[in-house]
Amino acid sequence: MRKMDKNSREYQFVRQLIANIKCVICSHKYGDNDVFIMGRQDDVWMLMVSCPHCQTQGIILAMVKEDEQVEVITDLTPEELEKIEHMPAIDIDDVLDVHRFLRDFHGDFRELFKEDLHRT
Repeated sequence: MRKMDKNSREYQFVRQLIANIKCVICSHKYGDNDVFIMGRQDDVWMLMVSCPHCQTQGIILAMVKEDEQVEVITDLTPEELEKIEHMPAIDIDDVLDVHRFLRDFHGDFRELFKEDLHRT
């Protein structure tokens, strides 16, 4: 087993992966303190999880491929991709604005987006 670098991208990825996995018994999410990284061999990480809610323990094997190119599949044009790369990330205020708008919206979405539909 190789020594694990807790600052590495792969280590952080595995921690994030576990944060999105729920206990198979009670569906409770695991927290950082509920996951113990037992080791790693090549691309395979071995993790032990312990549910704080029902005390069920388990072992998870996660495969993380390093340095692989990720192919982006999209119907956006190269110009559209370039445009969105320079846009700021969506934040919580943006989400709340859309939520408030949709909560009070009683119109026709086709009419709302009509200008965008004719532009393409």
